Amino acid sequence: MRLFFALWPEPTLREQLAALRREARRRCGGHATPPEQLHLTLAFLGEATSAQADALAASTRALALAPGTWTLSRIGHFPRAGVVWAGGDAGAEALAALHERLAALAAGAGLSVRSPGPFTPHVTLLRRAGTPPADWRPTPLDWHYRDAALVASTSRHGTHEYVTLARTRH
Repeated sequence: MRLFFALWPEPTLREQLAALRREARRRCGGHATPPEQLHLTLAFLGEATSAQADALAASTRALALAPGTWTLSRIGHFPRAGVVWAGGDAGAEALAALHERLAALAAGAGLSVRSPGPFTPHVTLLRRAGTPPADWRPTPLDWHYRDAALVASTSRHGTHEYVTLARTRH
């Protein structure tokens, strides 16, 4: 199974992100992320054994997380992957610190973070999309979070399914 740590938006924020995703698709084309899969990946860990997943789930449940807020205020683009994303700097330092804590937790289970570069907190809105207009400034969205989730990703019939294995304490 493939594991990652994530923040999941509350229903109201999910609706706001889905609306932003629709606007992004109108402006950039591409393939939209399904609303139920909109999330912030805090740390992608890749393939794991059942024993590693069980150990990490136990550690995740024991980890206390302080509530926080991240403000999504800009649209970005990863050109090589054709990914259009929403992100922001307000609250990003706390997310970077959480990323490091979760990486250390994963290391305790024999796993490491798989990342092509430095941690950039973002929500993927589109894949295989064009470049967003340079002057596009979305209405800022505040993402209030209280816990992080350890998630298993499986692929079935060409679609990804996400299953939450454990959540941090708050």
